[in-house]
Amino acid sequence: MAVALIAASAIAPPSACAQEAKPQAEQEAPPWPQFKSPERGFEIAFPSTPQATSAAVAGQNPLIRYSFEAYQGDDTVYRLVVLEYPAGKAPNPPEEALYVKMVSAYARDSESKVRKRGPATIAGRQGFEAITDDGKGKVNHLVSIVQAGDRIYMLVSAGPRGHATSDDAERFRDSFRLTDGEPQTTGSTPASPSP
Repeated sequence: MAVALIAASAIAPPSACAQEAKPQAEQEAPPWPQFKSPERGFEIAFPSTPQATSAAVAGQNPLIRYSFEAYQGDDTVYRLVVLEYPAGKAPNPPEEALYVKMVSAYARDSESKVRKRGPATIAGRQGFEAITDDGKGKVNHLVSIVQAGDRIYMLVSAGPRGHATSDDAERFRDSFRLTDGEPQTTGSTPASPSP
């Protein structure tokens, strides 16, 4: 799983009256458009239309990696990676060790270091979340991973210092929904991440 894997809830705007009463700096950000992929079993909000790619994962065939990526400005990227296993071949349930390996591989490939990691609820399912930094105080990453059926979803938001805990990083993560017909709650809740 040494694959570099890089990936916001469309906030409903308050009423027009409430917006007029707030100073410009305090107004809610406009909602991002929802991107739906029924074939991959998800929907998520990106700041712009994402570019989609797919490839077989070297040495892991027939594992397929689908990547959906959108940039915001010159320094922020939002990516959702779907690892799709053949029917019945995905780790079920994945053990924490798999998530730790995925986060470690991501950190190595993005030349960052894991700052925090631990269990988290992603789209109403038990998953894993980590924050990584480039060590120079310039690039910060929020990495969220969750498994559903024969797929593992990895959401990554990377941007300038402090981005991993920003409203936009959380908005991206919290907008993620599974659409394969299984019940779920909305949003995500990090469990106390450990260093």
